[in-house]
Amino acid sequence: MKLFRRKREGQVTVELMLILPVLMLMIFFILEYGNIAYHTIIANHASYEFARIGALVGSNKPGASAKVSTMKNKINSVKQKVFGSNAQSISVAVKVQTTGTDPMYQRHKHEDVIVTVTYPVHLAFPGTSWLLADEPKRNGIRRIKATTRMPVEKTYASSDTK
Repeated sequence: MKLFRRKREGQVTVELMLILPVLMLMIFFILEYGNIAYHTIIANHASYEFARIGALVGSNKPGASAKVSTMKNKINSVKQKVFGSNAQSISVAVKVQTTGTDPMYQRHKHEDVIVTVTYPVHLAFPGTSWLLADEPKRNGIRRIKATTRMPVEKTYASSDTK
């Protein structure tokens, strides 16, 4: 009986060494997806807030077109305040698109501001970057893009006279 036990010593250790890396990798993937989901929420909220800021500061005169430069300046100043030293790695693209004209006031154009935020997420756990990271994978960064469209707030003229 003693001889039989001796041949099986270490079996549990070998099985643990075979299963443990797979189990740890699964746990790391679950935690990494939670990390990515958290940063996706941040990117979507930042995109929404930047579009809101752009919609509010884009135009201040009735019938005037929205000014992209004014929007970009205000958004970049807010981005610097919100994200601090990480603001340089976050890119924000601002675009204005005309969607139509008001039937009552022909000079009033309907415009939307479209803000796209590209937010880099540094993957935190080992082994997950070979599947989840963007190219080059060795950097361990996944870029999240969040886009928001919002109508530009404009004041109306009291009449359509020129």
